[in-house]
Amino acid sequence: MLSGCTVPGSEVAPAATEPGSSAASPPSSAAHSSPTPTATAEPQRTGIPAHFAIPECAAQVDDAIVQAAFGADVVLIADTTDTWKPVGPAAQDALAASDDATACLWGVPRSGRAVSIAVVSASEAAPRLIAALRDASDTFTEERSGTATVFTGDAIEAGDVSTAVTYVFDGAAWITVGGGELATPDTTRDVALAVHSALPR
Repeated sequence: MLSGCTVPGSEVAPAATEPGSSAASPPSSAAHSSPTPTATAEPQRTGIPAHFAIPECAAQVDDAIVQAAFGADVVLIADTTDTWKPVGPAAQDALAASDDATACLWGVPRSGRAVSIAVVSASEAAPRLIAALRDASDTFTEERSGTATVFTGDAIEAGDVSTAVTYVFDGAAWITVGGGELATPDTTRDVALAVHSALPR
């Protein structure tokens, strides 16, 4: 329709107003308006805080989770923090530069079959180790799990044996699970994520 044209018969006469009266003003909506609610942002998760409390071996993970992954006859054997050496590129240097650690040996008693589960406070050392693991992308696969970065490798040389190993990094925490013939990439990953989920936030 062209601007300025009026359809015949469409004119509407203004309503008559009684002498002395004035047209009623529509009620102001301002007096009755409600404030618009402000959306509250979800708190952002930033990972495990620095100087978190590392659990003792018996409190790191449930026995049932370890046994489901590595065998019903696997038990907690000892705290091996003083002698534990992680596997993988730059891992031992990262451990030496870390704030604190607790490493635990699980296995079948008197069999020589065992896995290590360790939790490390590595807020300064972790970025260098993560970079080294990414450089070894032909050996380690990387994924995200919530706020955590997860690296899993198979047949990693550790002394005179090879092992599957999983590293989980989240904030200041570095969790590692690996060990000889009992370990597979799937089982080390499952246990490492279980240890991670139990850490204090």
